[in-house]
Amino acid sequence: MLVKSIVRFTLGIKDHYIVSVKLIGNELKIDLDAKRRRKLPCSICGKRARPRDKLKERTWRHVSLWGIAVRLYYRPRRIECPEHGVRVESIPWSMGKKPISFPLITVLSFWSRMLPWDQVAKLFGVSWNTVRAAVEAAVEYGRERESYGDVRFIGIDEISRKRGHTYHTNVYDLERKRLIWSGAHRDKDSLRRFFEWWGKERTAAIEGVCCDMWRNYIDVIHEYCGEAVIVFDKFHIVRHLMEAIDKVRRMEARMLAEAGCEDLKGTKYIWLKNPWNLTESQKITLSGLLKSNFKIVRAYLLKEMFRRLWDYRSRTWAAKYLKRWFWWATHSRLKPLRDFAWMLRRHEEGILAYFDLRIDNAIVEAMNNNAKAISHRARGYRTENTFSLALIHGLGDLQLPQCQHRFL
Repeated sequence: MLVKSIVRFTLGIKDHYIVSVKLIGNELKIDLDAKRRRKLPCSICGKRARPRDKLKERTWRHVSLWGIAVRLYYRPRRIECPEHGVRVESIPWSMGKKPISFPLITVLSFWSRMLPWDQVAKLFGVSWNTVRAAVEAAVEYGRERESYGDVRFIGIDEISRKRGHTYHTNVYDLERKRLIWSGAHRDKDSLRRFFEWWGKERTAAIEGVCCDMWRNYIDVIHEYCGEAVIVFDKFHIVRHLMEAIDKVRRMEARMLAEAGCEDLKGTKYIWLKNPWNLTESQKITLSGLLKSNFKIVRAYLLKEMFRRLWDYRSRTWAAKYLKRWFWWATHSRLKPLRDFAWMLRRHEEGILAYFDLRIDNAIVEAMNNNAKAISHRARGYRTENTFSLALIHGLGDLQLPQCQHRFL
């Protein structure tokens, strides 16, 4: 009798009752039935109607009780809904046709946000596939209750899923700092899948898109979201600059080494770090090198002057300063810096758009690190769909299913 009361309370049932509880082997078998002469709710509209007939028996895996597996058995009723005709009743402990109960979905999806899925499976005595099914149900539940109607600025970036240049495209809501979509690859088709899922109405509400200068992304954004302002992420721009600086250092270090000079040996991060992040010994080394006539010194000074661009508040003044810096870089006689300057010229509109909207992918880079942590925690995911599901569940800030009893 006590077990019946516990199960009834955890399921939160009012229109059904527990017929019997039997311990068969290592599993509790719980038979349920609908109360007689009780109108049951429609699974579509929720309106109550009298039962018409019974379907074949279904089973659901429920939350374990004292380490004992629990399975529910019930024959669903079909009702005569006045609005939708003959429909299956709404079963309070069931989510669609899934073979796991609503409370078990809640528990598994909660813990799978913090632990590897295989550990969650061991903890609750279920299979890994059951945990995946619970996460999939939780994501479906959360997205049904999330309209995304307030999304105005999105950030697009890619993350490596495994070795061999296998990438995933992630789309983030920059204002609420959440992941809204994740898909395999970083080609045009991957981003097209996002906009097709996102829909025309929500796409029209997007005011700004922050991304890197990847041509595939730019073309698809113009195709689907032509009214939005494209802002090229300043962190990606600076990364290109750092690559140019390091290329200058490597070329000059190689030439000096051939002449027997090793003054630039081991100085890579002295030129790439921010001045306030240098150690005392690095500051002393840099001070001495700045007095020399090395090419890397010119490159370093150009790098520090480029940093001032982001301090401007006005787009007009930022454009004037960028024009001046372009002249300095193209007349520096440093090919990597010239190439970088011409890259800026080709993407000038998207770079200066930053001073209109002031959005960047700093949040995206931080959340990409969280995405990598999710992947490392599980030691990787075998399929692309499962990886996307894990990212949306962990970073999507979706509402989790709520049940009658809290099992934690």
